[in-house]
Amino acid sequence: MKILIRLLCILVGALTLSFLAAKGVLAPIGRWYEMNKARSFDDVSEAFVAALAVQAISAVAGAWLADWVFRKWWHKQPDRQ
Repeated sequence: MKILIRLLCILVGALTLSFLAAKGVLAPIGRWYEMNKARSFDDVSEAFVAALAVQAISAVAGAWLADWVFRKWWHKQPDRQ
């Protein structure tokens, strides 16, 4: 049961931080860049690849953070197995 809860926490953490990075940071920056700085489709495609890399890194960071929080929480439980 512990493994299922841990995997669920990791998945939720990864998806949450990735979503927050995409909607809160990358989308506004991407719109601004596309309207003001991009000169060609190559510029937009390079920005897209960079955004994908940032989102992948944020997903990994979210998974790590959720795992860390779960381990801290699990060790504080008095009736853990």
